[in-house]
Amino acid sequence: MPSYTGFNEFLHRLSSRKVSPKQFPSQSTGDGAIYEEPAWPRGWLPYLVLLAGFIMMMNSWGLVMSYGAFVGLFDDHLLPETSTLTLSLPGSLPAFLILLLSVITGPLLDAHLHRYLSITGFVLTTLAFLALSFTCGTGLYAQGTYWAILLCFLLAGLGQACFFVASSQNATQWFPQRRFIAIGITSAGAAVGGIIYPLAIRFLVGKYAFPIGIRIFAALVGSTGLLAALFGRANPSVLPRQLGPLHHASTWVDPAALRSKPFVAYAAGVAFIFLGFFALPFFVTNWAQNKGLGVTQDIVGGDGELPAGGAPGFRSYWFLVILNGSSAVGRVCGSWVAMRVAEPLVTQAAFGVLTALLALLMWPLAGNTATAVAFAVLYGGFGGGVLGLVASVVADLVPGAKKDCVGQWTGMLFLACAVPALVGPLIGGALYAHYGENAVGGFTGGALLAAAACMGLGAWVKRKEERRVLREKDVGREKEEV
Repeated sequence: MPSYTGFNEFLHRLSSRKVSPKQFPSQSTGDGAIYEEPAWPRGWLPYLVLLAGFIMMMNSWGLVMSYGAFVGLFDDHLLPETSTLTLSLPGSLPAFLILLLSVITGPLLDAHLHRYLSITGFVLTTLAFLALSFTCGTGLYAQGTYWAILLCFLLAGLGQACFFVASSQNATQWFPQRRFIAIGITSAGAAVGGIIYPLAIRFLVGKYAFPIGIRIFAALVGSTGLLAALFGRANPSVLPRQLGPLHHASTWVDPAALRSKPFVAYAAGVAFIFLGFFALPFFVTNWAQNKGLGVTQDIVGGDGELPAGGAPGFRSYWFLVILNGSSAVGRVCGSWVAMRVAEPLVTQAAFGVLTALLALLMWPLAGNTATAVAFAVLYGGFGGGVLGLVASVVADLVPGAKKDCVGQWTGMLFLACAVPALVGPLIGGALYAHYGENAVGGFTGGALLAAAACMGLGAWVKRKEERRVLREKDVGREKEEV
């Protein structure tokens, strides 16, 4: 693997901060002085790394949130005979792999192997979408090959997994004093990717037909991934955690996390989020069309031209774009609320309840385009607050003595969410096919209420343990005074 020595030296010259081997925001320098980490880091390097984390989230979960655009292409034109349930699998497979492999990428990031993971992610995601462009012939009607499309999304999922945990890990290491806001900013990359990439897919495929359009899209994903690979790096002032033997379970799974009651309750809550939340974005365009709130347009003409005419009206794909756009705002605002107003777990649970009520009540009752747009804005905003706080809460739950295990605990959390993320959209697809879109809203709302309950339980247990520790300290001080 190339060393990039000259490039590394250039980046370090951009940073005016003196690097010293410290692990916490404040500690003794050895001569009696206390080094205080500034609230916002000095120099350009931390902010280039933050940009890299933002792009990594774009090219991991942002691509997952863009799958609704592919569903429209496959369902309407390239795979018209394929069931809705079957079409859900290529979208849920990358989400499953991202979360499943987090248990491996987390400890690797604790060991400061950021560069190797980011380069691997850049290569695999670029190759996956380049290969996707060869799976549908010339882009004519019903020319899609399902098994080849599924393999391409599997390869993309492997690359996306290399980016996912690294995005929040960068923010945690480089912005310890402002990690909630920094993680919120990187998390917003998922929503921005969910805006840019669907629009790019529709424009490129409509203008150049599927094969050439997706090749240009692969170049777009590759160019952004290259920036992430160049700028993404571990903070050298944070001591790396040495990896244990690869065949030992303790290298990847920390038993202390399994003994932490708040962490276990929180992991159950996040699993419910991944089970139910993404069913609605996957089918929001179909929902809008079936309720007469928006119209679709076959954009794959095979000759590089948009078909003449078409039904007038509000395009259904805009609901996905609006939802993802408001999600970007919700992720940043949710982090601000968690930092200023209430503790992260309580904030996330409250946002979860609000998002669940939107799915249960507003999703089935939306009767016109204005109401549907309002639903997309609110669901994306409050849902973004729920999703954007996951990495922040994990970092908050890790005990101070184990701060070098944040990546490991994050990987364990997402491992617990892998199967729910895989089966959730499949359940949503089955419900949509047999009972309609209102059943999908009920499924999502129920899952989010269960998530909020688990998070509330985790917050209660955490507060109870903190009070117990304070009482023990008070008793110890009283004994010393006696």
